[in-house]
Amino acid sequence: MKFGLLLSGLFLLFSEPTWASSQCNPDIKPVAADELAYRDRGDRCEGLFVQKVSATGLRVAAFHKSAATFDENALALNINVSGHSGNKQLSVTSLRPNQYYRMDASFEQDNFSLPLELLRHPQIDIKPQELATIICVKDCQSAVPTLVAASFADEDNANPYVALVANLEIFELRVTIRDEETGEVLHDKEMLGSRTWPAGRPATFPLKPYFKGRNEVRMEIVAAGRGNELIDSVSMRLQSR
Repeated sequence: MKFGLLLSGLFLLFSEPTWASSQCNPDIKPVAADELAYRDRGDRCEGLFVQKVSATGLRVAAFHKSAATFDENALALNINVSGHSGNKQLSVTSLRPNQYYRMDASFEQDNFSLPLELLRHPQIDIKPQELATIICVKDCQSAVPTLVAASFADEDNANPYVALVANLEIFELRVTIRDEETGEVLHDKEMLGSRTWPAGRPATFPLKPYFKGRNEVRMEIVAAGRGNELIDSVSMRLQSR
């Protein structure tokens, strides 16, 4: 995966999951009437939306087993999740700065097939490595949702990671990871040191070491802005399979 600058285990990259039960998120404002606008497209809502000027804070953009991939001749992107029966909430966004693409869907099978026609439109043209996917399987509208890693292929050598994004410049970023079953602290560190995390540049955090011998961890992230002013915090349960 090519994710750019490494910051003490945090990678700077070049986007906000929805936990709603309906296909379309009512809080999303589509672009002006256009074939590319975010709207109902049958089994999903997909398209471009208007970023709210006042939007701030920190959010999880992706939880993947590895970066998304698809062949240039493929007609669809297959997003897989196994071992989880029942309804699942899916959100796909773009990791490219200032590109406001989004797809929301709910599904019950083990995979969801996302047609690539819109993604390949010249005005969108999202590359596989720019896709960010979130799959929620439990407590999707709570303060601590349960997410399962999205898979895009047979991944014998998976390297799971989360991608985060903030809409304000971050001066402090603390990441804490605990074993969900025992509460053992596996990681607790301020990630930036004397550096800052620029607004609009998502970052990834690798998770493979923390899933060794366990299936579920809890991740908590606290971000502060200039003058140590709290911007936001997020918490989630993460399941590797």
